[in-house]
Amino acid sequence: MSSNRIVALAVTLLVLACAAAVLLRVLLPSGPLAPDFTLTDQDGHPYTLSAHRGHPIALFFGYAHCPDVCPTTLSALARAKRKLAPGSEPFDVVLVTVDPARDDPATLKRYVHLFDPAFAGLTGTEAQLDPVYAAYHVYHEIGSGKGSANGYIVAHSSAVQFISPGGRLRGTGDWSDSPDELAVLMKQAQS
Repeated sequence: MSSNRIVALAVTLLVLACAAAVLLRVLLPSGPLAPDFTLTDQDGHPYTLSAHRGHPIALFFGYAHCPDVCPTTLSALARAKRKLAPGSEPFDVVLVTVDPARDDPATLKRYVHLFDPAFAGLTGTEAQLDPVYAAYHVYHEIGSGKGSANGYIVAHSSAVQFISPGGRLRGTGDWSDSPDELAVLMKQAQS
């Protein structure tokens, strides 16, 4: 076999391998399907996760009276969202409360809109929220909070779940991630 034929064969195999990789990525979505749920949004309307397919989502669990983790995370998510390419697909950021006793829709609306008016805040009854916490492995526990201006604190996990437009879990961030790191996770979830 001549060297030209070997090069042509190698190039052909490389092109076929790349095409197969792209095709597999399209046909075989990565990551498990994000567990579905229905809660109440900041406007008092039902919010069903699966109804928002077609949009990438950053899902975070926190609460409006949080003194540190939640404002840090939501601020970083807002800055990360602004780093996405102009004209790129809109990215939804959704906060699910771990403090339903204080986080009614109006409270959540005021809170999430401090960071970005497009952010959603979700609440519900304990019976509605408990299965969501279990599905996403969310730790939360009410602490004494004595001396806290907010009455009590809620210790909670700080993971941010990134969900693709197809509803697949595509990655996990954390409250300690920089806006640049979160923007990379957002871009990965968009595809």
